[in-house]
Amino acid sequence: MASGLHSGCRRGFGEVGMFLARTVTRAKWIPKSEEATGEIPADAVTGDLRTRDNALSFWQCGTGTTRDLENAVLAVAAGRERVDKVEIVWVDDQELRADAQAMVHTDGRTPVTDLVGLHVDVYHLNYVRLGQVASRVVTAFDEGRYCRMTRARVRELLVLAVKEGRLKADDLHWKVRDQIQQG
Repeated sequence: MASGLHSGCRRGFGEVGMFLARTVTRAKWIPKSEEATGEIPADAVTGDLRTRDNALSFWQCGTGTTRDLENAVLAVAAGRERVDKVEIVWVDDQELRADAQAMVHTDGRTPVTDLVGLHVDVYHLNYVRLGQVASRVVTAFDEGRYCRMTRARVRELLVLAVKEGRLKADDLHWKVRDQIQQG
C-alpha cells in the first residue's frame, strides 16, 4: 500500500469535517471471547485513553489522507524516546461535537514546528464523556479508520522531515537521533 501504510489502513471517506488522530494499541480494543458484544475492554480505555487534567490529546489529520495521517504519526514519533511502530485511530470531530465534547486547539508537544498547531485537546472529560470517546474509537475501528505504520516507515518519515528542514535532528531524543542517522 502507498507510503508504507499497513494494509489495514484506509483513508478518510471524504466527509465534511476533520478527523482527530490518537495513538492506540489495536490489540487492546479487540474484545475477548468472554466479553459481550459491544463491550469495550477496560485495558483499552485505561491504556489508550489515559487523560491528564481531564483532557485527552489528539492530532488533527484533516480528511484522513495518507499525508495527513503521516503528519500525525510524525508529530507523535518525533517526540518519542525511540523509533518504533505507531498505531493510530482517527475519529470524526463532528461525532465528538455531536456528543457535546469540549475541544480546544493547544500547542502540541512535538519538535516538528509546522505541526505544533495541529494539536487538539478534548477536555472537561469525566466518566461518561470518556466512555463516549471510547465508543467513537470503536466506531473508527469498525469503519476502518485505523493505521499501523511500521518502524521502518516511521524512521523514513523522521529522516525526510530532517532533510526537508521541518525538524532539527538536535531536537530529537538522542536515541531517536542515533537511530535515524544509522543507515
